[in-house]
Amino acid sequence: MESNNMPDLNGVAKKTKGRQKIEMKKMRNESNLRVTFSKRRTGVFKKASELATLCGVDVVVIMFSPGNRVFSFGSPSVDSVVQRYKTQGPPPLLTLDLNKVHSTVDEVELHTHLHCLSNQIAIEKKRTKDLNHLAKAAEDQFWWARPIESMTDSQLDKYKKMLEDFKRQLKEKRGNLN
Repeated sequence: MESNNMPDLNGVAKKTKGRQKIEMKKMRNESNLRVTFSKRRTGVFKKASELATLCGVDVVVIMFSPGNRVFSFGSPSVDSVVQRYKTQGPPPLLTLDLNKVHSTVDEVELHTHLHCLSNQIAIEKKRTKDLNHLAKAAEDQFWWARPIESMTDSQLDKYKKMLEDFKRQLKEKRGNLN
């Protein structure tokens, strides 16, 4: 493996190893396993949706979580694909039933819309995270704007000193006006 202090194209030493390939074996840490399952499940469903949209195929994905919960995705639906698998009938488009052809066209539009919504959700999640970070930074910077009940003793002392300084400056200014 490369050293984590290898210079990049700008001559600056990298501080991380970047994206690493992980060993394919069951994770031991239960918390990490659940988080990884949740993230990868979403990715698998997204890939299945893209495959259905791009290739016009029927797809079904069924998963059991580490907590034994069932998750499924199907295009056009889980039931229709499973039923077709059981009976090994002809594909729906080969029957040339215009109602089914029309529903497949709508399905492609729905998959495209789903992909767009997934991207928007990802953008909004990032925006929320950024706004929460900014709010926290602003709260730390403007501690004196918080309600007095939530201030620490040291913050109350600083606040008292600020008010005393303000009062003194106000008296001085009034004295200069007279």
